Amino acid sequence: MKLSSAIENYVALKRSLGAVFSVDAGILRSFSRALGDVCLEAITAEYCRTFCRGKGLPTRFWERKHESLRGFFRYLVSRGILVNSPFQDPAPRIQRTFRPHIYSHDELRRLLEAAAQERNPRTRLEPESLRTIILLLYGAGLRAGEALRLRPCDVNLQDRVLSVWNTKFFKSRLIPIGAGLAAALARYAQQRQPVRPQDEHPPSFFSTRTGMPIQLWQIEVGFARLRKRAGIRRTSTDRWHPRLHDLRATFAVHCLVAWYRDGKTAKFTTDSSMTHELLTEASRRFERYAQPPEDPDA
Repeated sequence: MKLSSAIENYVALKRSLGAVFSVDAGILRSFSRALGDVCLEAITAEYCRTFCRGKGLPTRFWERKHESLRGFFRYLVSRGILVNSPFQDPAPRIQRTFRPHIYSHDELRRLLEAAAQERNPRTRLEPESLRTIILLLYGAGLRAGEALRLRPCDVNLQDRVLSVWNTKFFKSRLIPIGAGLAAALARYAQQRQPVRPQDEHPPSFFSTRTGMPIQLWQIEVGFARLRKRAGIRRTSTDRWHPRLHDLRATFAVHCLVAWYRDGKTAKFTTDSSMTHELLTEASRRFERYAQPPEDPDA
């Protein structure tokens, strides 16, 4: 059997069982493009190692590719398509050094000011679209994909509630929003281009200037331009520049700090893998807030 056919069969099986499997499918198809449409028996462990390593320093994605390939070959062996897996290396140990960037209020202000001037023919985004999405990600703690999948019927501005359906791990939830964010969404709803009624494009709350649903790559490209224009860059010790997804972490930290100030407690609702980092950051910021200023005459 050829590699490409085996990959498509594997992806179809996973999706028939209810898995989204988009990241793994992309990794496996990239593996097929790198090797060519070879016979499965021609794949060696060295081919797999070279693909997983890529270029540069080891990253979490190296580990992710390793997991995807090993799962794929286990499937082939279980089906009797291969006698043995050509890739039996143990999973690499990648040191977790990543910390999300927590935007300051000044950085958020600069991002929003830069968004008002953003016009890029490539992305076809209106400045108000990018600005409103940034407000939504920060003000409600949504993931970018969740925001872009919102339909007009999911945005209840009268009751100030957002309905988010079938997101990560197939969960759905209702999100209350504040009056300021609701006003920004209402303003955008009045100004936006209505999405063209096409079967291949479900109705979307956010649209480009041509009336098409906004795609994730358009937001990421637009945000990268905004970040540079606003002068927000990584520090000398960070490997990654501040990301669009870090607005979600910023929402969590700012909420925790506000709760501490008000003497409230609440269940922490962000990704469990980031709980330690975000709680540490919130604790550090609250300590700085609570610490009395030094007396210059002391």
